[in-house]
Amino acid sequence: MAFKLPGTKASPSLRGTVDPSFKIRMARTLHFNQLSYEGLFGPPNRKSVEHEKLMRSAIHKCEDETVLQWLKQNSQSAAFEKLGEMFNFIKKHINEEEKKDHGDNIDIIFMAHGAIRDSLIPACCLLPLPTVTDVILYSPWNCTLNADAAYGIAAGVMKPQHRVFNCSISSGCPTPNGEHLPAKLPNHWNSMKRAGEEAVPNITLSPLNPPKDGYLNKFETFTKKHGLPERNRIIIQYIIPADKTSQQETQSVPFYVVSLALSLALVGSRFKATIHLVTCLGDRSAGRKFDKEYLKNQYACTVDNTMMTASPDMFKKRLFLNFWTLFET
Repeated sequence: MAFKLPGTKASPSLRGTVDPSFKIRMARTLHFNQLSYEGLFGPPNRKSVEHEKLMRSAIHKCEDETVLQWLKQNSQSAAFEKLGEMFNFIKKHINEEEKKDHGDNIDIIFMAHGAIRDSLIPACCLLPLPTVTDVILYSPWNCTLNADAAYGIAAGVMKPQHRVFNCSISSGCPTPNGEHLPAKLPNHWNSMKRAGEEAVPNITLSPLNPPKDGYLNKFETFTKKHGLPERNRIIIQYIIPADKTSQQETQSVPFYVVSLALSLALVGSRFKATIHLVTCLGDRSAGRKFDKEYLKNQYACTVDNTMMTASPDMFKKRLFLNFWTLFET
């Protein structure tokens, strides 16, 4: 099966007017545009050897035929050049968490800045190995996420009924504030396992940037005030070392690389995980934007300049859980 790898410019026919019944099998006729891999397979070096080893392991352990073909077609793509670095970053977290009192089935909350960009991939490619049982997205497509909602997701207390949608800009928005609520909003989160072979936008992640990152600082304030559950929930924040902050812009990475790195990092551990992605999903495509009607049919899509936050009821629930925990301990 040929499918265009995210990170390149998507076909206008794919991202323009898209039939809502579109499935991955319809993409079989698309031309596969192999990305440049110059330099990565020149003279042998540690990074390329590690990359090849990880990709071989992923292909060997993959059990889904669609994902397997996708991995084989894209294994030498430059889009995967950060796989080794991301694997090592995540593996350190997993090794530390294995020492703690977690069960075998865990929730991994991955926090980063993010956006959707330029192209589509099969949703099932975000669950490349059996070590990841599901990937859950929270905000509708084309929607940003504020720190209130991010905290609720990380704490496991954010429910669909807690969603509130507001304008994300202080002035000049052409949409009245009451009209930012999507017309079609499912009463469940966006499960990539449920989506299967449906095409979803490529999600690009970039690092959080302490100590000047207002989004992260507000999240940490909520954490100090309300606390976070520790057992069976692992929070991984995408933060690059301080000595590399000048490379912040070059550290963006497709989410499918992160999910593959997570899947591989869990191999050999006792864990199987559901990944909860805490990030913004605003459309930052360089060219033509995604077709909103298609995104509405996949899950839900907001008008431009929309932000999802949490209702006060969510925090009341968290306070109740904190109070109840006092009687359990």
